[in-house]
Amino acid sequence: MPKVKAKRQSVSLDMTAMCDVAFLLLTFFMLTAKFKPEEAVTIVPPSSISEKTITGEKGILTISVSPEGGIYLGTDDKAAKDYMLERMANRLSVPVSAEMKKNYDASEIVGYPAGAMRQVLSVKPSDAKAKGYLKGIPCDSANNELFLWVSYAKISNPGLKVAIKGDANSNYKVFNQVVGTLQEQNINTFQLVTSPEGKPQ
Repeated sequence: MPKVKAKRQSVSLDMTAMCDVAFLLLTFFMLTAKFKPEEAVTIVPPSSISEKTITGEKGILTISVSPEGGIYLGTDDKAAKDYMLERMANRLSVPVSAEMKKNYDASEIVGYPAGAMRQVLSVKPSDAKAKGYLKGIPCDSANNELFLWVSYAKISNPGLKVAIKGDANSNYKVFNQVVGTLQEQNINTFQLVTSPEGKPQ
């Protein structure tokens, strides 16, 4: 007796739920994404053949040197950033309001010259750049404020790594002053940030 074949039926999948999930995820990532703040100064580092990368590493204090010789500080360590502000504000007798703290937290730049600290913190980071308040931290022999900022950062987090990021056209003398300041604090190990464009093909 021949077998009775079951009638084949096409399978239908309702994709409505899958589309809803996809759009919910897309919306979530769009709303929670954090855009990188605008840099205070544009720096084009020199190229090198080094393959070591510091991207993704945590606990880094970055000292940036602009083409004009201005020195800027930045860090991804929130505790060190807060400690630096607290100590420098106390040292300079600058009362920090809630609005000033909010502006400081929103800025990528950490250190400011003593005379400009109140002005910079009183406005939003983008306005501080537009008004020309963001000047480099003094690092010469007569007034080495960079020494104070770096020392407070290292007191807060002794394991903080130091990276120097300089423009290819920056003045060597300024680099020498930065390295000398680090060596005064027994920081003899630091990284130089370079561009991977010089990497051999």
